[in-house]
Amino acid sequence: MAVKSFQKWLEAYNADNTHPTKQPFFIHQATSYAYKNAETQRGVKKIVKPTISGLVFLQGTVKSIQKFLSQHFPQYHLVNDRCHGRPASIRDTIMQPFMNLLKAHPEQVTLLNAPIEKFAKDHVKLRVLTGPFKDYEGYIIRIDRNRQLVFDFAGRAVALRGVHQEDFEVAE
Repeated sequence: MAVKSFQKWLEAYNADNTHPTKQPFFIHQATSYAYKNAETQRGVKKIVKPTISGLVFLQGTVKSIQKFLSQHFPQYHLVNDRCHGRPASIRDTIMQPFMNLLKAHPEQVTLLNAPIEKFAKDHVKLRVLTGPFKDYEGYIIRIDRNRQLVFDFAGRAVALRGVHQEDFEVAE
């Protein structure tokens, strides 16, 4: 099932008042623009699509989400955290600023394919002291001529632009 149809199903499920609880979810989507007619280069259309195909964030405890998926979508499963080998779980204090940034400035977030260990090599782990990403821990890496904070996000490496103005301390 494509992410769009899964999103529509979840929206309909949450809108239906017969269910005792709603299932909060979040899908990171990127916006791009293309010509309506590439040959004449006239007209522009907005294209919104999921950044990572098949990645949907569901809110709740691991047990409640696994129960929800087994009841409604037995073919789906939770993604495992590479480091721990169990379903990935992200604290709400980490997820909320991440979702807010993705809604306001999606161009500042890059989801990387390489594991976090690649970026940790020869770098000092830092903790953000100010701003919306206070208490995030990661590594300052130069990507695309820009210093970015690369951190572990449920087993995936994520890079944030625009954090060079924030204060940092060395994380133990």
